[in-house]
Amino acid sequence: MSQTALELTVQLKTGDSKQFTKSCDTNNTSVTLNSLRQNCVTLQKEVNDFLTTLVEEERSVSNVNNESKTNDSMEDDDLSDDDDDDEEENDEEDGVNSSGPKCKRLKQ
Repeated sequence: MSQTALELTVQLKTGDSKQFTKSCDTNNTSVTLNSLRQNCVTLQKEVNDFLTTLVEEERSVSNVNNESKTNDSMEDDDLSDDDDDDEEENDEEDGVNSSGPKCKRLKQ
């Protein structure tokens, strides 16, 4: 007698695969529809839990990478802001500010 089972294979990004198998209860060498449905529901829950775990792990790694990139870019912005301040100071000395050139009144 052969055994009836549900099989599901998940292909991972790494090239590995994870296989889930759920054996069906057999009554007199035949599978009932109710048994098949229940095993499908159980298998779906197992696969969903596995996939949820993968997504959460990937998000946590992604968040760590994004935070380090954000910190790096903030440091770069801080450095470029310092350069902008120096340019504004130089412009003010030359009679130019961020709102445009300064107007001087001539004495009459």
